[in-house]
Amino acid sequence: MAKNPLLIFTAPRAVSERDVLPPFVSSIQSPPFNIQADRVIPKVERLERKFAEYIELADTADGFLPEKVLVLEVAGEIQGVANALARVKGFEYLSSTLLEKSFDSEDYYTLSNNRHIPTSKNAYLTMSNQAGLSRLLALWREYQRTRTVARGYGALKDVFNRLIDIRFWDTRDRLEATSVMENWQALVEDALAGYDTPVPFEIELWYRALPAEQARAETRIRRLITRAGGNITGGCIHKGISYHALVGQLPVSRVQQVLTDGAEILELMRCDDVMYFRPLGQCAIPVNSEDTVANDGLPLGHQSMPDPYARPVIALLDGLPLENHQALSGRLEIDDPDDFESLYDAPTYQSHGTSMASLIVHGDLSDPEEPPLRRRIHVRPIMAPGCAGFNGSVREQIPTHYLPADLIHRAVVRMKIGENGQPPTAPDVSVINLSVGDPSRMFDAHMSPWARMLDWLSVEFEVLFVVSAGNSGMQLVLDNIAGDDFGALTPDELEEHALKAIATQRPLRRLLSPAESINALTVGATHHDGYTGAIPANQVDVFRTQGMFSPINTIALGRRKSIKPEIHMPGGRQTYINKTITARDPVRLVISQTPRFGPGLQSAMPGSEGAVNQYGFTSGTSNAAALATRRLAMLHETLQEMKELGYRDALSKAPDALILKAMLIHGAEHNILAKQLIIRHLDVNGSRTFKSDLNQYLGFGRVNESRIHFCHDNQATLLYTNVIEGEKAQDFFLPLPPSLAARTINRRLIVTVAWFSPVNHGHKDYRGAQLWASPAFGAIDLDEFDNYPSHLKNGTVYHEVRRGNRASAFTKGDQLAIRINCYGRAGIKNLKVPYVVIATLDTPGVALPIYEEVRAALQIVSQQNA
Repeated sequence: MAKNPLLIFTAPRAVSERDVLPPFVSSIQSPPFNIQADRVIPKVERLERKFAEYIELADTADGFLPEKVLVLEVAGEIQGVANALARVKGFEYLSSTLLEKSFDSEDYYTLSNNRHIPTSKNAYLTMSNQAGLSRLLALWREYQRTRTVARGYGALKDVFNRLIDIRFWDTRDRLEATSVMENWQALVEDALAGYDTPVPFEIELWYRALPAEQARAETRIRRLITRAGGNITGGCIHKGISYHALVGQLPVSRVQQVLTDGAEILELMRCDDVMYFRPLGQCAIPVNSEDTVANDGLPLGHQSMPDPYARPVIALLDGLPLENHQALSGRLEIDDPDDFESLYDAPTYQSHGTSMASLIVHGDLSDPEEPPLRRRIHVRPIMAPGCAGFNGSVREQIPTHYLPADLIHRAVVRMKIGENGQPPTAPDVSVINLSVGDPSRMFDAHMSPWARMLDWLSVEFEVLFVVSAGNSGMQLVLDNIAGDDFGALTPDELEEHALKAIATQRPLRRLLSPAESINALTVGATHHDGYTGAIPANQVDVFRTQGMFSPINTIALGRRKSIKPEIHMPGGRQTYINKTITARDPVRLVISQTPRFGPGLQSAMPGSEGAVNQYGFTSGTSNAAALATRRLAMLHETLQEMKELGYRDALSKAPDALILKAMLIHGAEHNILAKQLIIRHLDVNGSRTFKSDLNQYLGFGRVNESRIHFCHDNQATLLYTNVIEGEKAQDFFLPLPPSLAARTINRRLIVTVAWFSPVNHGHKDYRGAQLWASPAFGAIDLDEFDNYPSHLKNGTVYHEVRRGNRASAFTKGDQLAIRINCYGRAGIKNLKVPYVVIATLDTPGVALPIYEEVRAALQIVSQQNA
C-alpha cells in the first residue's frame, strides 16, 4: 500500500465579505398589548413591594444597598437585551440562559403554515437594587402609555411583549438545577451508618465585575456558613469564565435539618449572593478489585524506550498511575505538587490512572499493532481515593476540598508558564487527556464551570483537551421480551431489541460535564477491542455488528445542537448480565463488572500487594479518549515530519494542538453496517431529519486511522493553516484530477475546518467565532451527504462528507473552490481566528491516480505563483 505524504494547499485568496447566513427571523406571537400590560405591570409592582419589605428586614452593613437577582423569563431569544439591561441604573447584567428548548403555551408561540409551533423559553438575569427595579417599572409604564421607550432601551419593548414571568432568583433555583439534595441524602445515610464526616459542597456565587462586590459577597457567605456551624475550605475567582465559587462544609446535623425541614430553614440557602449549591467529589471512578487482574507478566517483548531528551507533548490529568509498572516504567513524567500520592493508602487504588497511561502509551495490549509512544507523557494527578462507602467500596475522585475548574486551571498554568516563580513543568504539551466526568452534572444547555474553563484554557494556552463523553450505567429493559423467551432470541433479534431499549433512554443519556466544552475534542466509544477469547457464558454481548457504538455511550448533541462527541474510538466491548426476576417479566440486562479475562481493552493494572506486572480489561469512553490521545501523539510525529519537508510556513499560522484536532477529526467516517442497522430499526417513518439522530448515535464517526497520516494513490489530502477576521472569507482551490472527468465512479470529498473559539459566558451565543466551509460540490456532482447539515455550523469544527458517482464535466486545469467563512458572535470585537482547513478527494474502492494528478497540478500552480 502506497504511503504518500500529505499535500499542502496553495495560499488562499482573500474575500472581503463572507457568505450570507440565513437571517434570524422572529415570528413569535404573544398576547394582545393590553392583556400583556395587565399581566406585566402588576407583577413588577408586587416585586417592588417585596423588595421594600426585604430591605426593612435585611441585616446589612451601613452604606450597602441590598440587591437581589431579577429573573426575566421571555418567549424566544431577543437581541440586545444585555446592553439594554446594563443601561438601567441600579442593574448589573449577569447572564442569559435557556430554560426550555420547546415551551408549549397557548399565549406564546411561532406560526408556521397557520400551525402553532412551540418556541423556546429563555431567562435574562440581572443583579438589581431597589432603584433599578423602580426604574424598570417606570420604563414599562411609559411604554404602556406611549408605546415608545427611550433610545438604547429598545430591546426592553420586546421583553415586555414576550414576558412570561418576572421574579427573584430563589432557593428553588439554587438547588433544583443541581443534584445537591440527592447527594446530601446519600451522604447522610452513610453518616447514619457510622460515617460521620463533614458534608462538602460547592457554593457558586453570582460573578460580580467589581472586586469590592466580590469581596463583600464572599464575606457574607463566610459569615452565614459560620453561623450554620460550617466552614469554607477553599475558593476560586476567575474573570476569564466569570466564575466565583467557594468550597463549603456543613455538619451532617445541619444537612439533616435541611433535608427534613426544607432548605429555607437555613439562612445560607436564602442568600441572594448564591447562584447554585452543587455537590463535590462526584467525578468518581470505582477502583477495580483484585480479581479484575487478568495476566501475570504479559510479555511485552523488546520495546524501544522514549527519547530522554524529547519533551512531552501529551499530558494526562487523572488518578496517580503506578509509575514503576513494567508497562510504564521510564515512560511517565509525574508532577504532583498537591501531594495526592500521600492520599493513596495502597498501590491497588492506583487503578484508573494506570490504565489510562497504559492505553495512551501502548494502545490495546491485546492487539499491539504499533510501537509505544516515542515520548514520555506528562502526568498531573487530579484524583485520589475517597472514603470507603458503607459497603466498603472505594472510588478515585477529585478530592472534595478542590474545585474541578480551579484544579484544572492551576494544572495547565503550571505546565505551560509555571507558577510561584517556578519555570513551566511541561511547556511543549499540546494535548491534554481528561478521561473523567461528573455523573451528577449532565449537560442540559447550561455550560458547566468546568467546561467553560476548558474552553478558556484552549484559547489562552493553545492546548487541545481530549475529553471522554461519559458512560451510561443504565440497565437495558427489553419490554417486548419475557424472561423465558430471551434464550430463543437470535443475535440479530437481540441487537434490534437492545438498540430500541437504548433509544428509549436518549433523554437520560446526555453528556457528562465537562464533555460539553465547545473547544475540547469529545470522544465516544465504539463496541470494539482486540480480545479474541471466548466471552463467558453468563455474559451477554448485545451488539455483533462491526462498527456499532458502545451500548453505554451517551446519545445526545452538544451546545446549540452541535455534534458531540465529535469522534468515536474503540472503547472495548461492554457485556451485560441477565438479571430478569421472573420468567414473565421483561428481560432486564445489567452492566457486568469488567470480566477478568475480557472482553475489553487490555491495559496495565495495579496488582495485589504492589505487584507491577498485572493487566486487566476495561471498557468505556475513558478508554476511547485515551486511544484518541495516543493517535494524536502519533499524528504529532507526522506533523513534525511535514514541517521538516518544507511545509513549516503553511503550518505555522495555527497552533499544533489545533492542527492535530483537525487531522484526527478529518479521519472520522460513519461505518456503513452500523448506520444501516440504526436506520433499519429506528427510522421506521423514513424521516428527512433522521441524519440528526445518526449524528447523536455516531457523531462524525469512528476515525479511519489509515488515511490521516498519509495518502493512498487514490486519495489526495491537502491542508493549510491561516488566520481569518470576523465577517471575512478566504478561498482555497483544490485541483481536479483529470482521471475523474466524465467517469461514473464513486468519489468522495471531505472538508474539515477546525478552530478554537473565544467565549463570552455572559452572552447567549457564548461562542465568539463561527466558521464554516462552502465547497463548490456541484463541480464534481456530490449530492449525498453523511451528516445533518443544520448541525455542521454549530460547534468549533466543520466536518462535511459528500459523495457521488455521476459523471462530471471538467477539463484539465479546473479547480474546486472551497470558501472558508468567519462570523463574529457573542459581542466579541476585533476577531482574528487561527484555523486549519483539510480537504480530501478520493475514490473509495477504485484505483485511480488521484494523488499524483493533484500533486502535479499543485506544483504547476506553485511555479506559476513563484
